Amino acid sequence: MTSNIGSPSGPTQLSATSPYLTGRAFAMRFTSTPRGARLARRLVAVRLDEWGVPYGSAAHEGVVLVAAELAANAVRHGHVPGRDFHLSLRVTDAPRPVARVEVSDTRA
Repeated sequence: MTSNIGSPSGPTQLSATSPYLTGRAFAMRFTSTPRGARLARRLVAVRLDEWGVPYGSAAHEGVVLVAAELAANAVRHGHVPGRDFHLSLRVTDAPRPVARVEVSDTRA
């Protein structure tokens, strides 16, 4: 990711002594449906824009694409009626900006 993300702000700021753990985090559970996957993608896009990774930038599009693919896979291959999937997004600033997207589905 090559975009300058800026300094941490807001209630999602992580605090740690290691420079590798500073940054921002977002995590949420979504329904295991196509609508839940679409909402996950949109919220990742909004959150990245709020954190200074603007819409249309290569970094923004790449992270959103990865999040959308992982969410769609969780819905398609891990769907269990009545259970959700969990998505977490973490963006670190040091030593260079890095984004980490994790999705866990409901299968063991």
